[in-house]
Amino acid sequence: MQSFIDSGEPVSSSRLYEDYDFGIKPAMIRLELDALEAAGYLGQPYHSAGRVPTDAGYEFFVRSILDGVEGNLRQNFVEKTSPRPILPAHNEGNLCWDSILAELSADLGILGVAADLAHDMVMKIGLEALVSNLDWQNHDEICSVIRDFEEVDGRLPVAAKKLSGLPQVFIGKKSPVTRSENLSVVAEKYSADGGEVFLFAIGPKRMDYRKVITIFQNL
Repeated sequence: MQSFIDSGEPVSSSRLYEDYDFGIKPAMIRLELDALEAAGYLGQPYHSAGRVPTDAGYEFFVRSILDGVEGNLRQNFVEKTSPRPILPAHNEGNLCWDSILAELSADLGILGVAADLAHDMVMKIGLEALVSNLDWQNHDEICSVIRDFEEVDGRLPVAAKKLSGLPQVFIGKKSPVTRSENLSVVAEKYSADGGEVFLFAIGPKRMDYRKVITIFQNL
C-alpha cells in the first residue's frame, strides 16, 4: 500500500520482491497478491499490470494507522471530556486560520478546510494544491472535485456530527463533505475560543495518510 502511495504506479510482485525482504519468491508474492485481489483489497488497472488498492484496501490500511494512535488520543479525550484544546481562536494568538491551512496545504498537497460553525466561519485553502496532486482520468473527475469545493460549506453541519475528537478518515464516496470517488478526507474536531473547530484535509485517495494523521495529532 505504501509503495503505491509513494509512487502512484501499480505495484508488481517483482517490485515487492526487490524492495522488501519477505523471505519468499516472486511467485509466492503473486499468490498473496491474487488472494488480496480476490478478497477485494487490490485491483488491476489492466491485465498483466501490477496491483493498486481498492477503497477497501485503503480503509484497511488507514485502520492499521489509526489503531496505532487512537489509544492515547482516546484516553486524553475521555480525561478532558471535550475535544483536544489545541487550535487558537481565528482572531487570537500567533496563528491565524489562513496560516494553519496554508501550511497544511503546502506540506501535504491537499485542500484544507477549517470550520467554526458557531461563529459561521468557514475557510478553504489549497484547491490548486489538491488539483495538482490528483491523477486525472477524464473531464468528469475534474468537475466532480470542483463541485465538491463549491458545495463543501453546506455539507459541514452534517459532517461535524460524525466527528468525535479523534482522527477519522473517509475514503471515496463515504466522505460526508465530498462526493467525488477520487477523494479522501481526514477530519478531526478541536476546541478553540470556548467552542468547537472542525478541521478537514481533503486530498487524493493516494494521500500520505500516515503523515496527515500525525500532523493532525500534533497540531
